Amino acid sequence: MTRCAFLALAIVSLLLNSTGLSAETAVSATDSVAFNGADPLTWSRRLADSEMARRGQSLEMGHGRARWDYSPAVLALALWHLSDATNDPVYRDFAGRAVGSFVRPDGTIEGLHLDQHSLDEINPGKVILLLAASTHDEKYNLAAKHLRDALAQQPRTSDGGFWHKQKYPEQMWLDGLYMASPFMAGYAAQYHEPDLFDDAAKQILLIDAHLYDAKTGLYWHGWDEAHKQEWADPKTGLSPNFWSRAIGWYGMSIVDVLDFMPPDHPKRQAIIGVLRHVADGIVRWQDPGTGLWWQVTDQGPRPGNYLEASGSSMFVYTLGKAVNRGYLPRERYAECARRGFAGLVSDLIKTNSDGQVSLTQVCEGAGLGYTTAKGRRRDGSFDYYVSEPIVSNDPKGTGAFIFAGIEMQDLVKSDRTAVSGETSGWQTLPAILDRIHAPSFPNRDFSIAEFGAKPGESATAAIRAAIEACSAAGGGRVIIPAGEWKTGAIRLKSGVNLHLDDKATLQFSTDPTDYPNVYSRFEGVECYNYSPLIYAFGEHDVAVTGSGTLDGQASDENWWAWKTRHEDPKALNEMGQKGVPVEQRVFGPGHFLRPAFIETYRCRNVLVESVAMVRSPMWEIHPVLSENVTVRAVRIHSHGPNNDGCDPESSRDVLIENCIFDTGDDCIAIKSGRNNDGRRVNAASENIVIRGCSMQDGHGGVVIGSEVSGDCRNVFAEDCSMDSPQLARVLRLKSNAERGGTIENVHLRRIHVGRVLEAVLTVDLLYEEGAKGSHPPMIRHISLDQVTGDHVPRVLWIQGFPAATIDDISLRDCAFKGLDAAEVISHAGRIVFDRVSVDPARRHESLNTRSGP
Repeated sequence: MTRCAFLALAIVSLLLNSTGLSAETAVSATDSVAFNGADPLTWSRRLADSEMARRGQSLEMGHGRARWDYSPAVLALALWHLSDATNDPVYRDFAGRAVGSFVRPDGTIEGLHLDQHSLDEINPGKVILLLAASTHDEKYNLAAKHLRDALAQQPRTSDGGFWHKQKYPEQMWLDGLYMASPFMAGYAAQYHEPDLFDDAAKQILLIDAHLYDAKTGLYWHGWDEAHKQEWADPKTGLSPNFWSRAIGWYGMSIVDVLDFMPPDHPKRQAIIGVLRHVADGIVRWQDPGTGLWWQVTDQGPRPGNYLEASGSSMFVYTLGKAVNRGYLPRERYAECARRGFAGLVSDLIKTNSDGQVSLTQVCEGAGLGYTTAKGRRRDGSFDYYVSEPIVSNDPKGTGAFIFAGIEMQDLVKSDRTAVSGETSGWQTLPAILDRIHAPSFPNRDFSIAEFGAKPGESATAAIRAAIEACSAAGGGRVIIPAGEWKTGAIRLKSGVNLHLDDKATLQFSTDPTDYPNVYSRFEGVECYNYSPLIYAFGEHDVAVTGSGTLDGQASDENWWAWKTRHEDPKALNEMGQKGVPVEQRVFGPGHFLRPAFIETYRCRNVLVESVAMVRSPMWEIHPVLSENVTVRAVRIHSHGPNNDGCDPESSRDVLIENCIFDTGDDCIAIKSGRNNDGRRVNAASENIVIRGCSMQDGHGGVVIGSEVSGDCRNVFAEDCSMDSPQLARVLRLKSNAERGGTIENVHLRRIHVGRVLEAVLTVDLLYEEGAKGSHPPMIRHISLDQVTGDHVPRVLWIQGFPAATIDDISLRDCAFKGLDAAEVISHAGRIVFDRVSVDPARRHESLNTRSGP
């Protein structure tokens, strides 16, 4: 009885009639790589063959209107790489002639206008680098150096960003990154100029800093540092719309730069972080019906908008290459790329009667400033973008499609050989931890007392002024001195560390009017609601630190009394289900949705450290759509309703360590959006590391769900203690057929459990709505190693339903005592016990058919 025999037998008998993911199903899901009857590489070849037949020698110098230009160079570069993918020299020869014909014997380039300082004229240099390496002809080395020298003279913004062209002063465009940065990185690698790696990285990171829109997850087309252009917002300098091809240029530039960037380059991980931003925007705005993307990315089927081929091809290439190279996780992004390529082939590739194929619905060109040939002002408006000519077989589109097919061929081949539901075990943890770094701040202090704060009076205005001054100075600490201070909502800005001195207490008002409406989430649904007590939106390098106390002052007489007001949560959920625009989901004054305590929304580089937190209105620490988050040595003692300790939601690269959780709800609850609204945003929580924490009271130690419609993956918990007569579960996974989502790759080790009320592991897929819904959830690849328990009623409580998947759960080297309840297992797949001992609370002699009554 001290071994797991009786438990294993019980589990085996229950599994005989359970449902799980069969090997046959897993294989069939990835067995076919055909798109309209052909694999991706065949489609690339068909379009390439058709383009070469159509164009003949027209791209070569001296033939027709051929010129040194970025557009035919996109096609030429794609053909060169297609030659490598197919071992067919015809494509390389065509590409070499199209670009190489412009290079004179002395290395000068016909048609290169150095005085125009145009990044567009750098793009053909990528083929020049390939010609130099393959032919060893000195003229190509010289030509490459001419282009490298031209970049050295390129005018720049005040912080070092390339102007797009001389005639576009003080402007950075997304387009320019593709033209210049991959060439610089390739030149750096080929001619051993490591400083160019730094400059290539700098251009990528500056675009992210200036043009990223945290609200949509997209990038504006252009930025005018002087804020003078007619298309530029006078306050921000940004253009007014999102153009898919511009974002596609940026995505392609990043994955192409990473081809050359040394693995140990200090900016490599930051570039991959930017790539995640780009990829998440791509995934979020994919058209659900076709898998394609719209000309104006976020405007969907607005009259005049159309599904555009070049941007869609660039997005597929970016995602496919990022997955193939391991920059982004397959399980998050591969399906989006697959659907995009399928949409291109089915909707935008047309086969002519002569067998040639064409790529249709390509925007011929778009820009900012000046006028079109028809006299139309290029003002960046929606009407402008949809007014540009729509053509077939523009090389910006055909080149991008050929690239997409090359990468998709590798991606679907990998799908066929990969294990369904590719796991991420403990071996991936070091790489995750390498990416998580707490932000640092300049050695500058701004005491709120210096801005007029006085004990006993509201310090809201003083705290706001100190934060403004700190941010304007380039960052530092805003100091809350020892003593008791009162405040309303606090909004953090980039570079600001809100620091509480020892014996400082910051008491938050319970008057809802002290909390203005902000963009937020309530239980997984986006809306406008009362500001969290401490809030940041779209910021980077923000922190709340110090050993003082944050006191939300919530009680049954104020915030907590709203728990019984169900009308507003119900109304918001209905809005999310129906797809009501977030701008119309306005709550706040007159409504009863409680705010979180600390919420960082779409932020990077976040730190919450050492503070004590008590009496929260609702969730305590709530990173949403944030990345590189560290929660360290925080002490939470708050027993109000829904007082979860830390709720990472749709966030990645999160470290929670050495914290104390004594909560009125879950200690740690990982989420990713609720129902249709979570699927709309479609952002997983991933790469969550929990270590060295103490879980005391709470519904669960580590909980994933129930709002997990955007998926959750790669959760690691180690070296934690969980012990309380009020702690219900160690690991709890929950969802239903309305919320859906996939929870996978969840791993616990070296967890000591003193007392737990219900079970070590619970999987509840009948939570609330249960099996009613069209989104059956999936739970897979769950492991518990070296987990011990002193007083454990049962080990497993697992409830699924036939359409859901629960598969690949393992317990190894575990020991549990005090079992006094039957195991519950329904509709589960594989469960493995390896060196697991159980010690029941009471021992009985077993009965058998001979000795029993």
